[in-house]
Amino acid sequence: MLININQMNELKQVNPAMVDEQQYNTLVASYQQYSGNLYTLQSGLETARKEYKKGLSEYNDGLKEYEEGKEEFDEKIADAEKEIDDARVEIEDIEEASTYLLERDTNVGYVCFESDSTIVGAIANVFPVFFFLVAALVCMTTMNRMVEDQRTQIGVLKALGYSNGRIMLKFISYSGSAALIGATVGFVVGTIAFPKAIWYAYQMMYNAGGINYYYSPLMLTVSFIVAFVCSVGVTVISCRYEMGEMAASLMRPKAPKAGKRIFLEYIPFFWNNLKFLRKVSLRNIFRYKGRLFMMVLGIGGCTALLVTGFGIYDSIADIAVIQYEDVSLYDMDITLKDGADSEVQVLKNYGYDTTEYIPYYHTSVDLKAGKNSKNIYLNVYEDDVNLEGFFDLHTEAGEPIYLSDLKHNEVVISHGLCKRFGIKKGDTITLSSDDVAPVEVVVKAINENFINNYIYITRSVYQSTIGKLPEMKNVYLNIKEGEDAHEIGAKLMNEKSVTAVNASIDMLERVENMMKSLNMIIYIVIGCAMALATVVVYNLTNINIAERVREIATVKVLGFYKEETRAYVFRENILLAIMGAAIGLALGKLLHTFVMSEIIVDLITFDVNINPLSYIASFILTILFTFIINMLMGKKLEEISMTESLKAVE
Repeated sequence: MLININQMNELKQVNPAMVDEQQYNTLVASYQQYSGNLYTLQSGLETARKEYKKGLSEYNDGLKEYEEGKEEFDEKIADAEKEIDDARVEIEDIEEASTYLLERDTNVGYVCFESDSTIVGAIANVFPVFFFLVAALVCMTTMNRMVEDQRTQIGVLKALGYSNGRIMLKFISYSGSAALIGATVGFVVGTIAFPKAIWYAYQMMYNAGGINYYYSPLMLTVSFIVAFVCSVGVTVISCRYEMGEMAASLMRPKAPKAGKRIFLEYIPFFWNNLKFLRKVSLRNIFRYKGRLFMMVLGIGGCTALLVTGFGIYDSIADIAVIQYEDVSLYDMDITLKDGADSEVQVLKNYGYDTTEYIPYYHTSVDLKAGKNSKNIYLNVYEDDVNLEGFFDLHTEAGEPIYLSDLKHNEVVISHGLCKRFGIKKGDTITLSSDDVAPVEVVVKAINENFINNYIYITRSVYQSTIGKLPEMKNVYLNIKEGEDAHEIGAKLMNEKSVTAVNASIDMLERVENMMKSLNMIIYIVIGCAMALATVVVYNLTNINIAERVREIATVKVLGFYKEETRAYVFRENILLAIMGAAIGLALGKLLHTFVMSEIIVDLITFDVNINPLSYIASFILTILFTFIINMLMGKKLEEISMTESLKAVE
């Protein structure tokens, strides 16, 4: 193109007419555009070469970094694969794990809750009998008194031609309405208020939800039937005797009960030293046999309930203290990952020597005694073990038991299971498990133990009866004085060689807190006993005063002061209360024994006893409450007019 332009320039200089001006201009414009594009292309090419060199340099640097990273990555992959291979070898070396199926009764919280529930159930099976019996006696006394007061009206009605049934209907409707109202109120309170009160106490100790109301038609029907039998049935019995008399006889006042000598009068050295008013009180007490029986039985029932309530508390409340302060003396029970020899290295690292801990073997076996079978813990100790300071093996009588005395196939077993299954010293029992073939052993001794059930043997006994003893992985530990059990336990749990740590103080506090819920039950029992005493004492005192209005008025006419009159009347109540309370103490012992026999919990054996202070408290509360009722009834004596003494019986 440049050649063409030059040629045209030369022709244009020679002969301008020979050159096409338009073609010339077009060619020049094309050349200028070509030159511009060529310059742009050359500039872009130079820039591209520079960028290419820079990119090639970066690529080489990246490739070098990649090669170095790949080499490092390959090394890590190789190390990881080696670790995986080592881990696979370790996994292959791990022993096959044992599977344990734990039922709910192995949980302390569940066992304690079951214990509390069983106590309530046992009380509920016994207490209604007392209340229904006393209700029947109260109804009998009240209706007898009511019929006697209305003898004249009954005689008039019979003379007017009313039948015995129509007359009796009046008294039946009275007692029946009382039974209906009382049974309704009692059913509502008994099925709503009492369960909620007890459940509220349980919720302070257990993580439990709300309680649902349960309506039982059968319970309602039985309650109403018993209430009507105790009231209406007693009314019918009370009325039948009076209805058998003639109308004329009924319209005349009933002859006073004839007086006679009482058995105390045949004891001269006692009777002759009594003052006159004391003799009168004793004669009145034994003169009215029905009132005597009613008062003594009612007050005795009140005292028996108190003794039973306090006795239940005494038998249960201190179980944890007795177990972990008198029987299980160790501070910690430690489970190790591997077996322990005479020296436990992890404990040695913390400064403990062999006098402060004892290794032993712990497992569970199935015990069979006759037709009974039960899963029980088995503890195996060295032949020369000295348990002093760790575990106090002793009989219920307090006699020490030494494991070194055990021979070929002899064992020591906890007393709770023995009582339940009737196992005695010298009996033969069978032990077995998935890993142990059935073997027969002889009960050498029975030790006192309250929480869980155990069999204790030595290494030689185990090997001679069962076989080779596995590694001992459990350890009793007594921490040093001044050390904190929780702090030591936390440190031990951080050790790889330790799998579990159980501190005795934790178990003690846990069981004690759970047993505090029993206080509500004791309060309910005491409240019911006091209500029972109120009904009995008030009812009989009211009847006693009503029967002796003329006598009391005469005493007031004779110049007795207010306090002397009260003492004259209420002295009999106090004496009857003392007699009833004395009988109630013995009755309460029997009732407590029966209630405790109904409380059966697999892992807890209760210390069935009643403290002397409980007997004293029950006796004093009964007398004190009777005295308070007498004080409240004193106003009724003041309302008696002295003119009553001038009225004739007719």
